[in-house]
Amino acid sequence: MKTKIVIAFFMLVAFSASAAPKIVTKHFDFADSIRIFEKDDPQAQGYKFNKMVSIDWPVTINGKSSTALNDFLVEEVFYASYNPGSFPTTPRNFDALCQCVRSWVSGNLRTNTMVQEYTIKEYGTSGLQDIDSDEDYMSCWFETTDLKVSHTVGNLVFFVENGSCYYGGAHDVFAATFLAFDAALDKPIRLADIISNPRKLRQILPKYDHRDEDCKWWDNIEVTDIDNFFIKDGKMVFVFQPYAIGPFSDGIVEVPISLKTLRAKKLLTPYGKKLLK
Repeated sequence: MKTKIVIAFFMLVAFSASAAPKIVTKHFDFADSIRIFEKDDPQAQGYKFNKMVSIDWPVTINGKSSTALNDFLVEEVFYASYNPGSFPTTPRNFDALCQCVRSWVSGNLRTNTMVQEYTIKEYGTSGLQDIDSDEDYMSCWFETTDLKVSHTVGNLVFFVENGSCYYGGAHDVFAATFLAFDAALDKPIRLADIISNPRKLRQILPKYDHRDEDCKWWDNIEVTDIDNFFIKDGKMVFVFQPYAIGPFSDGIVEVPISLKTLRAKKLLTPYGKKLLK
């Protein structure tokens, strides 16, 4: 009898382990820089603007490449539909993706709205100069994009895109965006796939924000502002960037609600209820 129990236990462990999607990633880093000359630079020495990308890109999931996953991440991370010059077509292999990302980084660096406002407006394109990304400058603007696999929950894979930028001033600005993909269904998962009534969810979310009342800025949050989330340890965690619902000193704010609570409040779709199992 004990032998059967032990065998059943290890079969259960093996089943649980095999249920997690197997993801193979390839790593890619790329950086490009320009020197910027501003109107109020008396020595006209300029300063550096650096744009960097670091990605762990999923090339296969459960042993297969996924066009749906590739298209989803290319659009969400690099805004491909808004950058036809860099992404004339959606890249279908890792090498093609890297080439498109190089083009996106270099092009986006020069068309950045801050560059347009403070540099080209005053100097034209002569206000920009290519430099080596390793070249050191006392003053530097930067933008970073980082993508990696965060974790898995059943068939769900959560990717996290971390971004930051600095255009002068007291501090940089940073953000974390979570992207969900169901490996079994081969499709991106949005808030509406899990939550049946996003408007009601928006109404109750502040009750689960346990920060000091003086730090809570919920008045301007719309339903469309609560679509950044991940699931972990039986909870659905809603993620808000700095300044969204509180001061910069609060950083990125996470508001967790258990899936059991969401089910009790009749907010889970049939798909969402399956996440409880």
